[in-house]
Formats: sequence, structure tokens, C-alpha cells
Amino acid sequence: MISMFKLILLIILLTELETLVILRLYRPINRSSFPFNRYLFTIALLLITIGSLTFAIIKFVLIFHQQFQLSKLYLSCIYIFLFCSLLESIGILFIFPYLNRLKLIEQQYEQNRQEKQVDIRRVFSLAKEERSLMLIGSFFLFIESAIDIVTIILFGQIIAFALKYESMHSVNVTILIYFGIDFINCICSFLNSWLFDLAGQKMIYRLRQNIFNAIIKQEIGFFDENHTGELTNRLSSDTQVVQTMLTGNIALLIQNFIHIIGSLIVMFYLQVTLTLVLISIVPIVILIATIYGNIIENLRQQFQDKLAEANKTAEESISNIRTVRIFGSECKIIDRYKQNLMKSFVIGKKLAFNDALFTGVTGLLTAGTISVVIWYSAKLVHDKKLSTGILSSFLLYLIQVAVAFAYLASLYGEFMQTVGASKRIFYLLDRQPKIPSTSNESCSIEPTDFDGSIHFDNVSFTYPTRPEQQILTNISFSIPPGQKVALVGPSGSGKSTIASLIERFYEPQSGTIYLGSYSLASINPQWLRQNISFVNQEPSLFACSIRYNISFGLDPNQVSFDDIIRVAKQANSHQFIEEFDQKYDTLVGEYDHHLSVARALLMNPKFLLLDEATSALDAQSEYLIQEAIEQF
Repeated sequence: MISMFKLILLIILLTELETLVILRLYRPINRSSFPFNRYLFTIALLLITIGSLTFAIIKFVLIFHQQFQLSKLYLSCIYIFLFCSLLESIGILFIFPYLNRLKLIEQQYEQNRQEKQVDIRRVFSLAKEERSLMLIGSFFLFIESAIDIVTIILFGQIIAFALKYESMHSVNVTILIYFGIDFINCICSFLNSWLFDLAGQKMIYRLRQNIFNAIIKQEIGFFDENHTGELTNRLSSDTQVVQTMLTGNIALLIQNFIHIIGSLIVMFYLQVTLTLVLISIVPIVILIATIYGNIIENLRQQFQDKLAEANKTAEESISNIRTVRIFGSECKIIDRYKQNLMKSFVIGKKLAFNDALFTGVTGLLTAGTISVVIWYSAKLVHDKKLSTGILSSFLLYLIQVAVAFAYLASLYGEFMQTVGASKRIFYLLDRQPKIPSTSNESCSIEPTDFDGSIHFDNVSFTYPTRPEQQILTNISFSIPPGQKVALVGPSGSGKSTIASLIERFYEPQSGTIYLGSYSLASINPQWLRQNISFVNQEPSLFACSIRYNISFGLDPNQVSFDDIIRVAKQANSHQFIEEFDQKYDTLVGEYDHHLSVARALLMNPKFLLLDEATSALDAQSEYLIQEAIEQF
């Protein structure tokens, strides 16, 4: 009755305190009474928990000294009530420092209110579509873990039967039962392993696809600020870390949690005092694990960032190996990569030290507690108060609990590491492109009367990576339809920038760009790409066939092979292609400028942009491409 009354009071007080905290964070007005109410509720909570703990201690002392003949179940309830009251008091004490940090949390919330926070719960949400597979796998995992607990009881019975009876009949029957349930255990182990692994493969497939979709839709300025090596690192290593945690580690978490709970229940039934001694270290381990998890989360995020920098250096060096070789800078690049690796190595050493320290401290606490338990159990056997069979089962449960706690401790650290590594993943998934790549409410117009004219009206622009350097300042000009216009000027004067603005790779800081009579910002981006083609200074082709590269801008099902041949002839590349053995199915080689022009012509654009498309060609090739452009 007292426990029920206390539970009702705690629920009411904690609910009211939670409401006050939420109002404090999310409603910045009418908060003058918060300090008084906060102290009122916390003092009430403290009085209730202290009273409950005092009552439990007095009851325990009275029963212990008076030596009442009570059942094991009643004694177990008394011990559990005392232990839970102690945990409850410790938990209430932890409220005070967190309430004192409320003001700092409020300030951080104001600064980061636009950012979604990343925690273990949100990381788990990545596997929500595989929830059914994981639930079925958890069912078989539960059966497997329950069988692990039952087999220990059978093992104790086998020892007891062997010592008690001269005949082996009881031992043989128990062994057969043991083999039968172990066979079921193997089947359940196969099913849960297969289901969790399958869920992991499905999750990482979907996660990588979603991340790639999010990356590919970002504006060009995003790729100026984020290097290719960093982004590919998110797709490869970071997603692998998340998969390992959400599938493999979550199965271990469930299994070890069941082992701990089930073993403790049986151990309480077998010997209450020994079990209480064992679980006395739980609050200390939880406190240490919390501190360790916070440290590891920050270090893991730093480690992944430094590793991404090293990958960026490697990617740049390998992709520009000709430049490296021309200047004989192999040693310079090797040293640069080594320095970047050293940064991640330094953080890796901190990770290793903290991991070893956490393992050592928890191992020391566990070893000390187990030593006390073993000594006391040996004393009980010596005093004829505990049978050998029960002792054997209890010690096996003790080992199982110790191993499970060790696994949980390491898994907690890995969970925190995954949270740190997943922050960059969620940054990519949450980020909305500043310039949309598809139609939306603000850019959905598809002009039917566009004649190819373009007008710049007082346009100013700076690149996102160089905001202090003004590239264009109040530029105004018009390009009439049906004309060929050349922009002439020194390097860095903004010629390529104007072409990029017409393609809407970037947004101008001020001014407006018009296509016909419509603002460029109001036009459907997909319609824009279909009606304006762009051949830049260094055209990029994909490692696919010539046919694929020429038809890249259109749906392959809507492009005939005759059209591909036609634009290849216009770009003066058909003759070269026919000399290959596989002709248009040949993988792309050196004729990239010709193919890039053919690719642009196949779009049949109303406006064609050429950004020094022939600057890297010899005179003959330049003449052929210029001839193709004249025919456009």
C-alpha cells in the first residue's frame, strides 16, 4: 500500500517537473515562477525518496536482527525494495545538476533550434523499415537466450544427480533433454542471425541510396565546400558503422540483456544475499559508462572528420596523378597524406586509451565483486547451507552475468561512437539544397514561348567559398534570340561565372536573370536543363559506352540510335567512332570534347553555352568542333 501511494506521488511530481522544464525551454514568456516551483517539486521528491529509503533500511534491519522465519519470495521482495529505493535516491540526486544546466541547454537550443539533434533513438530510426525482420529475429533470439538460461539449471541438476544417485539413469535423461533443447537453440540461432543480417543488408542498401540521393540533389556550391573524398567516406565507412550497430550489435544487446535479467531472476531464487552483492556495482558501472559514452561520442566524430580529410587528400592526389608526376611532388603528397593520417591517429590513440581505461575499471569492479561472491558462496557450502549443485548453477549464472555486463559495457561505447559518426550522415540527409534540382512551388514555370533570349539586370555575385571576393558587380546585358554572342575578357573576369549563373548553378546575391520574360528563379529546373546545354572547359564523361555518354541527358528509351549517329556526325566524331571495334559500344577514350559537343547537340537546346570548349584541343580538332557548332 505504501509503495503504491509513493508510486502515485512520484508520477505526479515527476510529470509536473517535466512540464515545467518543457515550458521553460519552449515558452520563453511567463517563466518568473519557474525557480520556486522547481525547488518545491525537487524538495518534495527528495523527501519522498529519503523517507522510502529510510523505511526500507529499518525494515531490513529489523528482519535481519530478529531472524524471522520468512519465505524466500518475501525476503527477495524486501531486498529488491531496498535496492530499488537506493537507486531511486541516487536518481533523484542526479536531477539537481541537470536542472542547474537548464539555462545552458536553453541557450544552446536557441542557437541550434533549426538543427535536428542526433541521439541513439534517432540512429535507431534508420532501421524502422526493417523493424518487422528485426522483431521476428528478436523472437528467435529471445528463445535462444531463454534456452541458454535453462541449460545452466540442467547442468546443475546433472552434477547434483551424479553426486546423489549411484545409477546414471537420471543423468542420462537430463543429458538427452539438454541435447534436445540445445538442438532447438541452434535452429533459433541460425534464424535470428540470418534475419538480423538480412535486415542489415537491406538497411545499408536503403541508407546509402538515400544519402546518395541527398548528395546528388545539392546545389553546386555545396560541392565547392565539401570535397569528393569526404562525401564518399560518408557513403562507405560511416554507413558501415551504422549498419554494424543497428543489426549485429543490437542483437548482442538484446541477447545479453535477456541473459542478465533471466540470470538475476534465477539467482535471486537460488541465493538472495549473493545476488544483492553482485548487483551492488550496477549503479557505479552505469555512472562510469555514461561518462565514457559522452567522451567516446565526441572523439569518434572528430576521428571520422579527420579520416575524411585524409581520404580527401588521397582522392585529390590520385585523380590528379599526372600533375603530381609532372612536378615530381610524390614525396610532398606522401608527407601531406601522412600528416592528415597522423591527426586521425592521435585521436585514435585517445579512443584506444579511453576504451582500455573503461574496460580496466569495469573489469576491476567486476572482478572484486565476483571474488566476494565466490568467497561467500564457498563459505555457505562449507557451512552446509548451500548444495554443490546449486553452487555450480549459481557460479555459471555468475559467469554469464559477468560476460553479459562486459558485452553491454563495450556495446554502450560503440553505440556512442556510432552516434558521433552518424552526425555527418544526418547532416546530409537533413540538408535542404539552397537551389532546388526539381520543380517546387517557387520554381515551376515551364515557358512555352521561350525564344532563346536572356537578360541580366544588375546582377552581382560572389562564390560561396570566397565571399570576400566580388566576381560580378551590377552586371546588365541582353542576348537577343538567334544570335551568337562571345564574352571576351581576361582570366577571372567572370565569363565562366556568367555561364554558371545561366545554368543556375549558383544564385546571384542581387539582381535578376531573365529567360525570355520569366525570372530564372521561377523556372522549373528540369525544364531549364532540357532547353539550355552547356559544354565547359574540361568536359567530364562517364566510364561507360560512347552511346551512353552521348544520350546521357535524355531517357535512353526516347533516343533512337539514328539520332545518336546524327549528332555524332554533326560533332565530327562519327568517323573516329567507326574506327573502333565495338563502335558506339566502346568505352569512352580520348575523344571527350567531340562527344561532349555531340551530347549537348542531342538535347536540341534553345540556348547553347560554350565555355572555352576547344581550349585544350589541337588546331585540327578545334576546327572540327567549331565547324560542328556553326552547323547548330
